[in-house]
Amino acid sequence: MTPLDNLTLLDMVPDESLPATMTALVAAFLLGLLVSWLHRFSVPHRMVPISLRASLAMLPVVSTMVLIVIGDSLARSFALVGALAIVRFRTRLRTTWYITFVFLSLAVGIGCGVGRLEVAIGGTLVALLATLAIGVLPGTRPQGNAKVVRCDVAAWQCGDAQLGPILARFTSHHSMTSTRSLRFGETLSLTYQIYLNDDTQLEELVRELAAVEGVARIVALAGEQEGEDGAG
Repeated sequence: MTPLDNLTLLDMVPDESLPATMTALVAAFLLGLLVSWLHRFSVPHRMVPISLRASLAMLPVVSTMVLIVIGDSLARSFALVGALAIVRFRTRLRTTWYITFVFLSLAVGIGCGVGRLEVAIGGTLVALLATLAIGVLPGTRPQGNAKVVRCDVAAWQCGDAQLGPILARFTSHHSMTSTRSLRFGETLSLTYQIYLNDDTQLEELVRELAAVEGVARIVALAGEQEGEDGAG
């Protein structure tokens, strides 16, 4: 039996690396929690999936572990790329704002993993200040809660000219985001992004839109339309 046979895993790790590793992992987790809370704070009127909130908290820990394991080894980095190539990610994030926070979470983990805690902490604090500033700057966040309204109307009888004035009375801001032709052009599907002045008026808005001659169906959805940019 050689002397190496009696070594445990902890014996093979330098004593000074364990405190540094644990410090980096704990810092990554705490900063990840801050990033997750910051994202939740930035979209107060939107239902954020729990999986996304948990992922934002855990991604810094995972990326920190990956960088610590790789270290300065080129061979390990190539092995990791080969292993991760097996995994296929098909989750579609709703907005570029979500993607921004995913990258922020990864960047925090990378900073902790390479031992640059000051960069990770400083970057998170600057992101916090930037999010707060975006929320208070005029014109960056329309007043009211975001909704999506889809109106199916007779193409020859009704359109934006009839629906626009009604939407203007109930909203602080509205815009048409898409127009589709249905039933060989007989019906138009108009989709609007709206910000209600008062959430309690949604039913009244739907009733008034449905009363317009030529309107076949009204569908109102909570939250911003998928693919729309922005923090709010």
